[in-house]
Amino acid sequence: MKLIAILILLIFFLPQLAAAELEIGMDIPLKNKEIYQENRLVAGVSWYERGQVVLTNTGDEKLHNILVSVDVPLQMDIEIPVQAMKNISADNNTVTARVGELGPGESISFIFSVKPPESIEFKKKGSFAISTSYEDATGIRSTSYTHIVEIVPPPSWITFGTVLASICIILLAFLVAWKFNVLEQFTTIDLITIALLAGLIGVVFRWFWQTFNDLLGPLGGLLFTIPTAVLMIIALQIVRKPGTATLLFTVVELVALVVWGSNITVWMGWYMTEGIIVDILVLLFKKDYADRRSTAIIYAVSRSAYAYWMFYFFFAPAVWKVYYAPWYAWGEVGIAAIGGLIGGAIGYDIAKKVRGAMI
Repeated sequence: MKLIAILILLIFFLPQLAAAELEIGMDIPLKNKEIYQENRLVAGVSWYERGQVVLTNTGDEKLHNILVSVDVPLQMDIEIPVQAMKNISADNNTVTARVGELGPGESISFIFSVKPPESIEFKKKGSFAISTSYEDATGIRSTSYTHIVEIVPPPSWITFGTVLASICIILLAFLVAWKFNVLEQFTTIDLITIALLAGLIGVVFRWFWQTFNDLLGPLGGLLFTIPTAVLMIIALQIVRKPGTATLLFTVVELVALVVWGSNITVWMGWYMTEGIIVDILVLLFKKDYADRRSTAIIYAVSRSAYAYWMFYFFFAPAVWKVYYAPWYAWGEVGIAAIGGLIGGAIGYDIAKKVRGAMI
């Protein structure tokens, strides 16, 4: 009977003894996780990346005298930004925080900033080791948590490689234009038409997109991809010369350089490829200058999807050292393709009417 009584007491009181629990979580870099890839730091950046540690009392009694220690990997420099929570300090490679008490179901967080290493040879893992000690009704307790991040080398060689490739593309484009007398095929009216359409894309619709992009959130890209596709199809049908799309998007970027101050000189070759792809498709379809709705849509979708893929998967990580979440990046590429589909269909109808009026 005594044994049964002891078992009953243990059943009732053990859950109470284990009721106090401190849950630890961490987010780094402290950016929108729906857009940017989490748990990835890039070596060589000039800024500090913020991390946030979240403490949650998942038990049913108050916790006291909470001490938190965060060991920062790879000897990264640490800064403590101004924040609501006090009693946070950094010493060598350890961040220490003190919390007086934390009630049942309550959470508290603190932020610290780390500067990724200047350079690393290879991609590697880093561990933020977080340990805590606290007091509850049973005495002093402790818990720990390890947060793993991926640290990637600075893509300097990729950046230099993209610049070199861009220059090669420009030189190749000029060589082809000179060899086959491409520019001589364009009349003055053709060049004026391309300049006007490029001005609309690079100034009017780019301003419209930059001004109202945030109102549509992820769908904001449609404000630029649709009119760009429309005007591209109009240019193809009216000018009807090999290299029309390449010349159009080259002028668009030159206009952006003058009007918006965009630093695209060394990347011009890559921007030209948006038009080169379209011109190659025109040749593959036996010089079909968007004369059919299907080809107009194919050209517009190809250009839009390629342009967005280049930004999210090439320029962002290689040049600006920003890594977007893969699902978000592919979603934006898909939205761009939809914009190309809509713009291609609309552009075909408008271009037919404009060309008919000219004839």
